[in-house]
Amino acid sequence: MPWKKEHLERATKENKLILVSVGYSSCHWCHVMEKESFEDPGVAEIMNDHFICIKVDREERPDIDQVHMEAVQLMSGQGGWPLNCFTSPDGLPIYGGTYFKKEQWVNILKQLATLWSENPEKVLEYGKAVKEGLDKKPILSKNKDSVQFDISTLENGVKRWETRMDRVHGGPNKAPKFPLPGSYEFLMNYAFYKEDKSLEEYVNLSLEKMARGGLYDQVGGGFTRYSTDIFWKVPHFEKMLYDNAQLIGLYSMAYKHYNQLEFRKVVDGTIEWLKREMKDSSGGYYSALDADSDGEEGKFYTWNTAHVPEDYADYYDTSERGIWEGMLIPIRKEGIEISESYYDSLEKLNKKLLQERNSRVRPETDTKIILSWNAMLAKSLAVAAVQLNSETYLKDAKELIGFIERTFYDHGSGKLYHTITSGKLGDNSFLEDYAFLIDALISLFEASGENKYIELARELCHIAMDKFYDEKSGLFQFIDITDEQLISTPIELNDNVIPATNSVMADNLFKLSSIFNISYFERVAERLLKGIEKGIPDYAEGYFNWMKLWLNRCIGSPELVVTGPDALKVFKELNDEIFPLSLRVFSSKPNRLEIFKGRFKTDMNQIHICKNHSCKLPHQETPGAREEIRELIEQTKKEIA
Repeated sequence: MPWKKEHLERATKENKLILVSVGYSSCHWCHVMEKESFEDPGVAEIMNDHFICIKVDREERPDIDQVHMEAVQLMSGQGGWPLNCFTSPDGLPIYGGTYFKKEQWVNILKQLATLWSENPEKVLEYGKAVKEGLDKKPILSKNKDSVQFDISTLENGVKRWETRMDRVHGGPNKAPKFPLPGSYEFLMNYAFYKEDKSLEEYVNLSLEKMARGGLYDQVGGGFTRYSTDIFWKVPHFEKMLYDNAQLIGLYSMAYKHYNQLEFRKVVDGTIEWLKREMKDSSGGYYSALDADSDGEEGKFYTWNTAHVPEDYADYYDTSERGIWEGMLIPIRKEGIEISESYYDSLEKLNKKLLQERNSRVRPETDTKIILSWNAMLAKSLAVAAVQLNSETYLKDAKELIGFIERTFYDHGSGKLYHTITSGKLGDNSFLEDYAFLIDALISLFEASGENKYIELARELCHIAMDKFYDEKSGLFQFIDITDEQLISTPIELNDNVIPATNSVMADNLFKLSSIFNISYFERVAERLLKGIEKGIPDYAEGYFNWMKLWLNRCIGSPELVVTGPDALKVFKELNDEIFPLSLRVFSSKPNRLEIFKGRFKTDMNQIHICKNHSCKLPHQETPGAREEIRELIEQTKKEIA
């Protein structure tokens, strides 16, 4: 049954334990357990006789997933999907785990049913203890004085992080390897300002290996969810929108930073795949593609060695390195000079391969449209528009934001809706929808210079403060305080494959405080950022988005503000200047926004370069501005050395 009040109330009426089983459409082992156990009539009879069985899509209800995932991690020390959590009739978690084989599952069902029948007091006692663990939430101290951000906090975190880096193959020195986009973005910017050549080489290596291996779909574009080995060779073949959305932004920035043609080709190929295979006629993008097709994992993406074009071996490895379970995985050959002509020939080969592949049974598409993930894509399209100087990607970003506002936002109530499934809006909204949409709107304002985007971002931020911010703890909770409350209130602090919503909101608040001069936003953001300081040195990988924000404060939160009749032209001219973590805005006409106040003259262009809310005299020409940006960067490098 779905998660509904009336179904949960049945547990109390019938005095049964609840089974909350959480999965998602492209989860391989979710489908395995479904076929082995949930669809077996004998197993289903035991489940229905003794339990109220609730099935949850973690992408539709990330709040339910978070609470029960945290409970299972507390009880067993690990988590994952499928997530199976048993609770008392009133929702206290009492047992849980991930995938169970059929025989093991049946034994667990029988044991729990017997325990609940014979000793319910013991079960409830344990459930209360688990809830106490879930209720332990951090409370951030309030800022009494001006907040200081010391670069040594990042240095200590990065030093330990480096011991867990794979300097040969890139990524972490273990398998599986997930392509955590935000972590490489932080490291790229940190290495730039700290002039750490070794770290720069590691980031570049990691991005190259991800782009050349099986993790990236060489034939059709787009990244799979993770690599099962240390070589980025064998992927877990499912493709998720949130990974690809973030990787578009990362590779766009890396293209500008490292000036590598293949990074731009990754951006173009991923966006092309999304438009071709993941875009709905309404304008939104679907959430995922399965790993399996025709009953086999990866069958859609692998090749029989005897049935590939002759020129396949000119570009893709046909040695043992490129073979998995007797089939070829397209992995680019090493030692080939990469140029435009190389890509011209490679694309001709890929067209032949793609044509043949399209005749196969396709993996299932999860056509659910998720607001937060689409917002991530809109942000990266805006970033790509600036970094790649692409009007097409700017147009794409605007169209996607238009779709989101038109479809998911109720202007009257201020509510965002999290999903559309089969054309129907879901009932819930979560902090992630506000956080990532605000983030996207800020980036689109930077890329377009259109006030409507930043004004909507401010509007949504005020709404998010009302709906999710807890002044007492200093943290944003994940679920709307006016919605149905769960057994525990989920709060996201650690950055993962998707950055923590609290870190995204802190970044949003800092940027909006600068653009609109809202001091309260800055105070809330500083409390959030300072509150996680102790976690960085021990496990920096779990705080990369926070660390990017910390670095921004250490370097003085630089700003580039361009005004005047040719502001857009000047802004574009300065786009090839690498100025990491700077807020970049422009306006071609008088503008009421606080960041443009007193900075506009109708007869001349002005380029303001600022740091720590302090600016020197504006430049009228780009050469002088370029020189000052470079001087400011060099000065900053010396300050944090």
